[in-house]
Amino acid sequence: MTRIDASAFLGRWPFRPIEGTVAKLKAMMRVNGLEQAVVSSFEGPFYADPEPANEELLRKISGRKGLWAAPTLNLRIADWREQMERLAGNPQVRAVLVAPTFHGYEVSACEEAARVAASHELALIVQVRLEDERHLSPILELPAASVKEIVSVAASAPKARIVVSAARLTEVLEAGRAGPRPALKNLWFGMSHFDGLDCIQRACQAVGARRLLFSTSWPFFYAKSGVLKVEEAEIAVPSRGAIFGDNARRAFALR
Repeated sequence: MTRIDASAFLGRWPFRPIEGTVAKLKAMMRVNGLEQAVVSSFEGPFYADPEPANEELLRKISGRKGLWAAPTLNLRIADWREQMERLAGNPQVRAVLVAPTFHGYEVSACEEAARVAASHELALIVQVRLEDERHLSPILELPAASVKEIVSVAASAPKARIVVSAARLTEVLEAGRAGPRPALKNLWFGMSHFDGLDCIQRACQAVGARRLLFSTSWPFFYAKSGVLKVEEAEIAVPSRGAIFGDNARRAFALR
């Protein structure tokens, strides 16, 4: 059963001694039986222009088997389309990440980014949050991005592949109660911030197993806890395989 981490990070978190390095990431993957990972930069959402962070990310993972890049874009920068085009030329780039609340724009602005990403055969990751808001530094007033609005973006850009990253279980359940839209075939939810003993079962019931991605948000969280959530979930074996890897292959068009 293929295991793919849909959300891991390299770099330094500025508010606590958390650092993701390629060596540590590879060690984590070996221990947990992960064959591939989609990797972003901790620094990207904090830079007004994330391009230097993206360059460092790509340099670190260049030629590393099983590591795919999801560089960060700030949609308030005039040349974000040109940046995306350049990034799309790198075969290790399978997605771009946008963080609306970090860079100060509405989630609705992601609709155009989703369409442009689709034209370059890239997925669009919309980062709902990085750290739990309850643990944020007091100098940050950083609300989470609206999951409902991300679902609306996916409905408006049906040719795009959109990943909702770091949503809480309650937000996914609410999206599931909103109607048929969470069943969109171009929308996936990362499970890194789900909690509760039955979180995977409940998420499957809300939006379907094919809409869920195994993701760790490593090094924020221990990857083993995420693995156990899926391994111990009372779901069918095909659903477990879909969450661990099959869905990520479709979401990110991985080989």
